[in-house]
Amino acid sequence: MHHSRNASDISDLSETISEPESVISFNEDVHLVMQNAVISTATYVEQARQIIEQLATNQNRWITTPPSVHDVDASRILDAMLRNAHGTGGESSERYTACAICACQKIHEQVNLTRTWFMYLLWPFTAGAHQPSDLVSGRFTSTVDDTYGSLAGTKRSRKFRTDVNRRDGYKCAVSGIWDGAHIPAGVEQGWITLQATHILKRAVGVFTMDRAHSAAATWNIIQHYSGMSEETIQNMERLVDDPSNGMMLERNIYDHFDKLKVYLEQTERENEYVVKEVGGRPWMHPRELLGKTITFQNHDAPTEDLPLPNPHLIALHAGISQILYMSGASEVFAQILDKYDGAAGGNAGSLKCNGDPVHQLSSMMSVLSICASLIA
Repeated sequence: MHHSRNASDISDLSETISEPESVISFNEDVHLVMQNAVISTATYVEQARQIIEQLATNQNRWITTPPSVHDVDASRILDAMLRNAHGTGGESSERYTACAICACQKIHEQVNLTRTWFMYLLWPFTAGAHQPSDLVSGRFTSTVDDTYGSLAGTKRSRKFRTDVNRRDGYKCAVSGIWDGAHIPAGVEQGWITLQATHILKRAVGVFTMDRAHSAAATWNIIQHYSGMSEETIQNMERLVDDPSNGMMLERNIYDHFDKLKVYLEQTERENEYVVKEVGGRPWMHPRELLGKTITFQNHDAPTEDLPLPNPHLIALHAGISQILYMSGASEVFAQILDKYDGAAGGNAGSLKCNGDPVHQLSSMMSVLSICASLIA
């Protein structure tokens, strides 16, 4: 929904966003504040909640988008980020999120923080969910190799599938359905080819530590919000096709997990998770799988020591899934993709981002705004 406001009240999503260098510098400043042991995390969280409550009543909290796309409510984004921080990365994530919000005392600073998280964190995950299946097909011109060359590779993909399939016992981790080529004799089941599913998509962004590249800012935010170690982040280019970043899923479950509609919530037991879904509509089918408890184990042991899914990656996937729904960002992104696809004549995938999803979103915003002005 677009809101009627004075020109001075408008903060535009397509206006100049923070440069990657400034995003990283901001996070470094926040990290220094986090080291102040005198102030507890609970205190920071309470202060952040008060800031969000005040922002929610301020008419300047809206970030405008092109016509026919819902505006972004900054207070909802910040609230969803804070609510899901602890579940995503523990106390360090919660402390980082609260400190970042508390560092923004003015409304325009809070809106700018929202825009940064919206474009540098939430959008790359959404774009990544569309890249392999929607943007890489016969009717589109971009390819995984074109866009994310350093992370792609047929050999690595085949090894990834082979290793994950062996580790998961040639079964879907959620439903228990057998992979077609490995159905045991005597088992009555139709032929189904399971999908080797990446928990963290390689299309989230080309890994780089170059502070001038938007992907560096994305990974910097991921590090702070997920609680993953710097070593893990720096090894992500190698880990993206490691079995610890994958699981076998049947197609319909894969589709919703990949689109961040279905996620796994860890229990108190190691490697044990409950199948969950975001709201809006029933995503998981068959419905009896919703709420099912699953446990990962290496079915290929002791032949090969294949790592189990990384709980930090699963928690990050779950956190982003919930933030996108709770904040309304998923609906905004869906509208942007749909409107851009229409404006591009059904060729949304022809817009190459060269490993820079933030640039891609900015370009899409510009196209939609120009089209709207021409129609008007």
